[in-house]
Amino acid sequence: MRHFSKSSTHGFSLTELLVALAAGLVVTAGAAQLYSSGMDATWVVQQRSEMQQDLRAAEDMLVQDISLAGAGLTGITGKNVPLPFTNALPVYACYTGNVCPIGAISYPCVGGACGASNPPTLYPIMPGYKRGIKPPGSTTPSDVITVVYTDASFPLNCYSGSDNPISFNGTGNVLTFMAPRTTPPCVLPPGVNYPPALNNPVNGLQAGDLVLLGPWGAASAIGEVTSVSPGNPGNSPATPCTGSPCAGGSKYTVTFADSDTLNINQSGQTNDLTALAGAGAGVAINRIFVITYYLANWVDAAGNTTTILYRQVNGHPAVPLVDNIASLQFTYDTYDSDGNLLNATGDGGEATGTSPSLIRKVNLAHLTIHSQVYGTGSGYKAKGYQSFDVQTSISTRNMSFNNRY
Repeated sequence: MRHFSKSSTHGFSLTELLVALAAGLVVTAGAAQLYSSGMDATWVVQQRSEMQQDLRAAEDMLVQDISLAGAGLTGITGKNVPLPFTNALPVYACYTGNVCPIGAISYPCVGGACGASNPPTLYPIMPGYKRGIKPPGSTTPSDVITVVYTDASFPLNCYSGSDNPISFNGTGNVLTFMAPRTTPPCVLPPGVNYPPALNNPVNGLQAGDLVLLGPWGAASAIGEVTSVSPGNPGNSPATPCTGSPCAGGSKYTVTFADSDTLNINQSGQTNDLTALAGAGAGVAINRIFVITYYLANWVDAAGNTTTILYRQVNGHPAVPLVDNIASLQFTYDTYDSDGNLLNATGDGGEATGTSPSLIRKVNLAHLTIHSQVYGTGSGYKAKGYQSFDVQTSISTRNMSFNNRY
């Protein structure tokens, strides 16, 4: 007879089961917490990376514009252009429809009140010390900066020459241009089709553009384009003129009417464009860029306020560059009229009568961005907002040299 051994199998006790469940819950909670922390850290790193990328892109554009200040203003004494003011003070940081997001800023009359001997003047750099808004949470007004240089992408100067003169009407506020010959009488930017149609809708003259005539002798003048005819919605090419003097080329009529957005056109007044109505055939003409950087607030439908850095060119609508800016401040290294170096002044010495033409370096003291989170958050999101700040110095290499020795 065979004998079978008897054995008994015991399960987990209730105590053992509870201990195992508790240990599992601890491990699962730890893994969940680790995952959550990792996701929060990834979100923070991604947000900071985007902030830095946005801020660097805006800084690059700002640095490029400042470094070009005064470029192309060759031959103009001090690179300054006196402006008319009898009818109204000329302004900048405004665009079509008389929209001035931070209020119209008039051109400086350095050294005292505006008058016949001290007219408002366009300079290559015009500091706007504390002329901007106070960003939310700040007690200090932001700065504004304006730089001026000529447009090198559209060869408007090709439309004026000894055998193809600009034609002024009787009062001088309507100019007629003829497309030049096939052989360029000027230096062309790379890749430009020649002759360019002055009214092409891509980069031709448009209402709101600023045009600089001169120098003609000691005189120069600026006008704001109010209309260009004929229209050219199909971007038709220009027909070049032939012969000497030029004849048969495409003609374009450009009007500089009074009551323009920037108060630049004041027909018949001192320093107005009409003062050059009798200028000779070889008067130079260029489109210029008057570029202003400033902060302005935008409020969405939910009432949230976002402070945006804007770039505004001539009399055209401003373009937003980057959101959530908390500070924009500049200082300037310049010389006074005696050749003394003034370092890190907020207004470039303008309050003491120092010409902005003597600015030699622009210091971006603060360009600060804050992160923005709406709604509720947890983890890193609940610990407040991030911020990122950049500073740099830019040489104004295109402005005139001043020998202080």
